[in-house]
Amino acid sequence: MNIEIDHREIITLNDFELGWRWKKTHNPNILETEKNQILPVSDIESKRLYKVIKYFETEGNLSEKHVQTDWLSAIQESEEKIERFRTQIESILEPWDESILINWHRNITLKTTKEIFLKYWTDFLYPSSDDVTIISEKTNWIIFYRHFEVANIWTKVSDNN
Repeated sequence: MNIEIDHREIITLNDFELGWRWKKTHNPNILETEKNQILPVSDIESKRLYKVIKYFETEGNLSEKHVQTDWLSAIQESEEKIERFRTQIESILEPWDESILINWHRNITLKTTKEIFLKYWTDFLYPSSDDVTIISEKTNWIIFYRHFEVANIWTKVSDNN
């Protein structure tokens, strides 16, 4: 299954509820070319996408074609722990190169690249407040991040199974 966004529904980061996370005052290191790869969608498109994403948030819908990792620590208290989580995710998701959708709430969704997400994951996933679903466009993998700084990853076994 491929999840496609309606490109007419892409909005600017300035109009996006969480757009402040990628402003220079919050993240002075992000380049404009990188910000251009963060594509928030309108409330209407987000709600449409959420219906698809919600299907994958049900374990019974995943267990037939996906396997899960143990819960991974996603603690952001030091550069070492941030890098450890990034390395774990990179290793697990290495076989797939596809865009991703990140969903915080039924009306808050964006599309970006796996590379941008990995590089700036601490801007996408906030402890204490964010419960986020990250899903690859081709539904090869899904990450469930919880606000208490853990993540669980489900990866597709194979299309041949």
